[in-house]
Amino acid sequence: MAPSGTSHATADHMTAVSRELSSASTALANEFVRQYVSTTDSGSVDRQAPVEAFEMAVHVIDLCANGLVDRPPSGGTPPGGMPATGPPSGRGARMALQGKPVAEAVEWLRLLERVVTDHVLAHATGGMDEIRAVLGRLAELFDVLCTRELESFTATYNELAGWQARVSTDLLSCLIAGPVVDASTVNDQARMLNINPHQRFRAVAAYHDPAPTSQQWVRARRRIMEVLWRHDPRREILLRERRGLLLALVPIEREGPGLVDLLTTMLDGEPGRALFVSAGEPGQSLSAAGHSCRQALSALEISIYRDQRGQVTQCTDVILEVLLAHNRWVSKRLIETRIGQLVEKPHLLDTLRVYIACDMALQRTAEELVVHPNTVAYRLRQIATLTGRDMRRITDIGDLNVALMAFDAIQMRRDREEARTDLRARLFA
Repeated sequence: MAPSGTSHATADHMTAVSRELSSASTALANEFVRQYVSTTDSGSVDRQAPVEAFEMAVHVIDLCANGLVDRPPSGGTPPGGMPATGPPSGRGARMALQGKPVAEAVEWLRLLERVVTDHVLAHATGGMDEIRAVLGRLAELFDVLCTRELESFTATYNELAGWQARVSTDLLSCLIAGPVVDASTVNDQARMLNINPHQRFRAVAAYHDPAPTSQQWVRARRRIMEVLWRHDPRREILLRERRGLLLALVPIEREGPGLVDLLTTMLDGEPGRALFVSAGEPGQSLSAAGHSCRQALSALEISIYRDQRGQVTQCTDVILEVLLAHNRWVSKRLIETRIGQLVEKPHLLDTLRVYIACDMALQRTAEELVVHPNTVAYRLRQIATLTGRDMRRITDIGDLNVALMAFDAIQMRRDREEARTDLRARLFA
């Protein structure tokens, strides 16, 4: 049956071309294999076995021959007259599984289209209108076939991406949790994700404040991921996130600028006004990188408490605070034995904190507190009397400074218990 909307001459010509394609399908398939294998050897297309390529070509040529002369009633098939069956091959799905570019899912079809088109032109017997009609129909048919391969690629790619995201999230969750993880289990899961587990990894955490909308978080996340991917073009990154909070485990043995330098440069711009970022110490392998995740989250909590947005807080910068935050008994004892008498006198605690921050300079402290220098001197005498410390001795000031860190650590733990900054709990929610 001739396709609707065509003249009898065009229909007859299409029927003749259809018969010609059917009789020449073996020769055309062999020509396709010859060109296809040659292209494969050049490295631009993934290698396929010649027999498989031949069978794909014969099948597609038969579909085209049938499509030239037979288009079932409207609604029976997709546009172009292809039968309502699956794609002509599983190549699109295979390319997705192999991590190949999407173009390789349809490149073989475009090569076969050129072979078929060249054959039609070489054996053309009708007028220009009939030839244009045949070439137009062939283009439609190959477009449908390419669309199906792309749909196959997309469906498999999305399924694979979802699976990889789940495995990545589960693996990172195990590392964050704390208990020792069996190295062989970690290595096996890493290889499933095409990640080399025997390299050094470093954790990076980011927190958006105030709580972002979905669009704000998408923009912030994209900026962060652009930095991480620039550092690691291979994308061997493990990731876990909730809106406003992200934890990534990133390989660090890469050429170019360091990870912290790239993040610092990013924070110099607009993202720095809303982002807190921290980094843990590198682990020697993936299975040993759990401590880096916990360090990064602890450093991030301290960064949030201190309002250190727009900069990268490394665990080594706040190592004492991290230790105090995870040892409540030590923190309480430091407070009781050093500044216990000041806890109920916030103005003295504030004066002590500013005095230390101003390098024990009386005039600068007064200016920072917006009080008279004599007031500062009086308060310092009160602090000395209550704590038994000499406010001019470096060792005594150091002791008091550690006690202030312990005080902040206790306050931070209280915030965590009230579910305000318990970042690990938020990630696992």
